[in-house]
Amino acid sequence: MEPEVLGEKVFNLLGCVYYGNPFHSAKGWDPNNEIGNTWKRFESLGKKYWEFLEKIREGDVYGYEVHIEPDDYDMKKEFHVFVGIEVKSLEFFPLEMFYKVLPKTKYLFFSTKYMGKESEYIFSKWLPESNYEPSYPYIMQSYSPNKWKIDDLEGSLMDWYIPIKEKEMNNK
Repeated sequence: MEPEVLGEKVFNLLGCVYYGNPFHSAKGWDPNNEIGNTWKRFESLGKKYWEFLEKIREGDVYGYEVHIEPDDYDMKKEFHVFVGIEVKSLEFFPLEMFYKVLPKTKYLFFSTKYMGKESEYIFSKWLPESNYEPSYPYIMQSYSPNKWKIDDLEGSLMDWYIPIKEKEMNNK
């Protein structure tokens, strides 16, 4: 699980959103929490707009999940959850969906087991000891067809994208 620093990229995403405490109704990885409900809503709309979405889809990733922390996150513990697919630029999209452009930045990329705790190493050890720091207050997970097995979630892998920039060194 050695992380890789990727070059700068802009992600254009189309999907569904939720704002609040996604765990008020169910804990962590429970499919009945608000993150799971957002995925269900996106999957339902995906079926409704399948032909359109296949024309504008960028790449083959099943979906992205983005957690965006607002300025008051530490106080309220509420954040934005975006679930969707990467798309090419578009002029039209379904009214029930939202279009999100993530800023151009480098990413720290790594894979973990689904529901695994390996990401804790990245946040608690690797990142603090590296020459990088978060460039924006969000994290992104993706689910790729060559790593994601719907019939074997425990054997599945998920990819992580952490927006990063080089640490600013103080010249003292």
